[in-house]
Amino acid sequence: MTRVRVKGIQRFKHKQSGIWYTYHRKTGTRILAEFGTAQFFEELAGVERRVKRVEARPGSLGMVIEQYKRSSAWAMLAQATRTSYQRAFEVLKPLVDMPLAEIDRPFIVSLREEKIFPKRGRWMANYVVTVLSLLFEHAIDRGWMKSNPADGIKRIKRDKKIARANRPWSEDECRIVLEKAPPHLKVPIALAMCGGFRKGDVLTVTRAAIRDGTISVTTSKRKVPVVVPIHPVLADALATAPQSSALQLAVTSNGRPWTESGFNSSFGKFVKGLQGQGLVGPGLTMHGLRHTLGTRLREVTSDLDLIRRILGQQTLSMAQHYSETADTSRQARKALGKVDFTGNK
Repeated sequence: MTRVRVKGIQRFKHKQSGIWYTYHRKTGTRILAEFGTAQFFEELAGVERRVKRVEARPGSLGMVIEQYKRSSAWAMLAQATRTSYQRAFEVLKPLVDMPLAEIDRPFIVSLREEKIFPKRGRWMANYVVTVLSLLFEHAIDRGWMKSNPADGIKRIKRDKKIARANRPWSEDECRIVLEKAPPHLKVPIALAMCGGFRKGDVLTVTRAAIRDGTISVTTSKRKVPVVVPIHPVLADALATAPQSSALQLAVTSNGRPWTESGFNSSFGKFVKGLQGQGLVGPGLTMHGLRHTLGTRLREVTSDLDLIRRILGQQTLSMAQHYSETADTSRQARKALGKVDFTGNK
């Protein structure tokens, strides 16, 4: 009997049943058809075609994405940042075979305004351009491109008639939510409200972070150490938290650490219920609490550097971004009261 030799596969024989199992070596995909049959070769060819589609073409956008994800720059990114970049890569997936030489500034602007913005909104449209610019810089450093066609493209501005995403919560909304929230939701809400922590940090911060009346977190997004005093609102929430042996401060009603999807579902249903009762307005989000803290801080202090440090930001401009809706009229009255226009004081 002639033995059939096929490159790129692995075969294993089960010791007990004597059945042979065949796998595509490169992808680990199991070939279900009987080895050596016409159906087997047809199935194998299908796997190979899929592999070729996945592999990036030299000189293409897909190649740059692949190489960037293998670089030290990618390895040094926080997981939250990688996840965010991956969202942009998914949007760019239909363009992975496009040659770098064919990508110019007019194409990027057209892509953003005609393809991405209508389907995915302003934030993603702007963000994809930001990520493309980063990829092109990576390509320039390696001699694959001579210039960055995304550099300097102005962002799409927000339509002021459309409600701002992640808006700050009003004082009444904060009070009502804290009054109505069950203990397992009250703790993560208070952590975001009083500490300005992002959701990823809210769900992972541990009991060890509490010390001498403060809570310390190294932010997952930018690896910035943050130490903030425990506000009475947060202290009250922690005092009524569900009993748990978990390390995390925020836990479910059963005392188990939250998964992000589980928290999103519970928080979403809770807020939707309050909105349905007319107790809060639309648009309450966890990230909106970060803007809430920035806004409240800006209303009591003009020290943007202090706000920056409390929120774990690296620039003053981002501190201003998170506090741009603050009512500074009280500060203005106090400051104007000290101004002497005529020299009579």
